[in-house]
Amino acid sequence: ASLLSAQYTLGASGEEIYKKMCMSCHSTTDKVLMGPGLQGLSERRENDWIIKWVKDPQGMVNSGDEYAVKLFNDFNKVPMPGFPQLTDEEIIDFVAYVDSQKQAGGDATAAAGGAAATPDSGTTGTTQPISVDTQLVWWVVIALAIVGFFLYRFKRKTFKAVNEAGYFKEPHSIPNYAFYLVIFILCALVISYVLVAMLQNNTGMIDTLMFIALPYLAFGIFIVGSIYRYTRRGYQVSSLSSQFLEGKKLFWGSQPFHWGLLVLFFGHLIAFLFPRAVLAWNGEPVRLIILEFSSFAFGLSALLGLILLIKRRLSSKTLLVVANKMDMVVYTVLLTQIISGLGVAFFVRWGSSWFSSVLTPYLRSVFSFNPDIAAVSEMPWLIQLHIISAFAIIAIIPFTRFMHFLVAPIDYAWRKYQVVVWNWNPRNIRVSTKHTFGKKSRNH
Repeated sequence: ASLLSAQYTLGASGEEIYKKMCMSCHSTTDKVLMGPGLQGLSERRENDWIIKWVKDPQGMVNSGDEYAVKLFNDFNKVPMPGFPQLTDEEIIDFVAYVDSQKQAGGDATAAAGGAAATPDSGTTGTTQPISVDTQLVWWVVIALAIVGFFLYRFKRKTFKAVNEAGYFKEPHSIPNYAFYLVIFILCALVISYVLVAMLQNNTGMIDTLMFIALPYLAFGIFIVGSIYRYTRRGYQVSSLSSQFLEGKKLFWGSQPFHWGLLVLFFGHLIAFLFPRAVLAWNGEPVRLIILEFSSFAFGLSALLGLILLIKRRLSSKTLLVVANKMDMVVYTVLLTQIISGLGVAFFVRWGSSWFSSVLTPYLRSVFSFNPDIAAVSEMPWLIQLHIISAFAIIAIIPFTRFMHFLVAPIDYAWRKYQVVVWNWNPRNIRVSTKHTFGKKSRNH
């Protein structure tokens, strides 16, 4: 715990403590997230009790404190990590900060949440808001859609006129994929900004669209698109491996990327399948910190591997020949997913705990066709962006190299070995001018 405590024992303010340690589990209103809302905290309990609870909540439960036991039982016996590194003064300042949110917000705008503190406001006081006029956001979205439509039509007409004039591009020319990647990343930044602004300001039905409609749309596209591509375009279900074209750089990029993703995927899967076991593990602060640091390290590994793979692809003309624009889309979505995940790990702590307590019930409600988005709508925008980008990855699988994981050659592990016999003299083949050379192959 000393590694983490060093950041918050040098006179950290109440706002800093809340944003770094508490905002992923508690709102400053009466909204219930992973834990109870903090509104009226000083009215419910005295400072001495709050100080003891923050420093050692499980110790108070074990001692039989009536209110501590009630909290523990009311929230499914999920242990809260203690923060013994905080001083009494810092905890008192934290309580004062929570009280200030009620005084500053009331039924208007919470200072840290940025939206009206009403039951439908979507605010938790958990992130710094993006102050954007709701109407302006909608006008920007509409303007971008109109501009995109006319640009698409202009492009089609231009190419048609050029072709009719007798000009055709070089058949073997390589597009400027680096330019496309930059454009896609800029588009991702604009889309992310607009989404965050709309989520923070609770614009229209944005929560319903992103956390109810989008999951079912993404899974629908994934299922229908994958079946269509596999049955109608079976020969395209491949990752178009470039290992034979270049292997050394591929190794140094592929290893950290795939190992990082593999560990993170199974980590998320375990939190989804066994949430109580994860929460019990996190009940001990040292174990929680070990899990958080390990996850962050594997996230950095995945990011490093992805950057190396992008550099490898864009720096080799041999590899660019087998590249396409959808590869750049894949890189963009993966960058968004990994960077937002690292942002969650760094700025919104205790991800393994809130995933088990908030996202697991949400995902199970989606799979049971009874979506409950109350808690997800209250999460910080970094978490919401991470969720949305995950559904985006699922939606684009049928249109990208991601398809290859559906046909992974798992049967290679138990199939009989194959014997490949080379019947021709390689020296003679190199100097031959014949279309075919040597005896006809006896392979069947």
